[in-house]
Amino acid sequence: MTELARNGQDGETPEGELNPYAAPKARVVLEGRKVKRLKLASRAERFGAALLDNLVYLPCFLPMALGNGFRVFFDPLYDELPDAAGWLGIGLAALMGLAIFGVQLYLLVREGATLGKRVMRIRIVTEDGERVGALQILLLRTLLPGLAGMMCWLFSLIDALFIFGEKRRCLHDLMAGTIVISR
Repeated sequence: MTELARNGQDGETPEGELNPYAAPKARVVLEGRKVKRLKLASRAERFGAALLDNLVYLPCFLPMALGNGFRVFFDPLYDELPDAAGWLGIGLAALMGLAIFGVQLYLLVREGATLGKRVMRIRIVTEDGERVGALQILLLRTLLPGLAGMMCWLFSLIDALFIFGEKRRCLHDLMAGTIVISR
């Protein structure tokens, strides 16, 4: 018997013989890192967060009710330019939309969670549970998928359908190397 088998280490059979084909039984400890247990966010949590993130933009449409601003965008038969009140409403709506978008991006970069994700108590992290970098979020999770979706609506559909995979990761998650977890 070898020294390894006598000490009761890896690959010892019940008879005390060394099995060279057995898997190692050593405990693996990552040096200097805590191994985190991550609970993936459910599909319902992610859907709820996406729904809430889109609903926060609804108040942006209220200023467009001033003058004929609302009608210019939503009535296909209306062929006049907006009046002064209409332009004011359109401008206010645009400013509100940009402000909400800015807050969402700030929260996403700072905390890994938008307003909807915060309400649903989920957040975005890297595959090993670390905080996601700003470039990863802005470029790989937001800008590139957004541009691809504008060029081809099919990309947006495929991106969303990836959530039904075993690991519950959308295409933009795979592109950015991120996962969405419950807090």
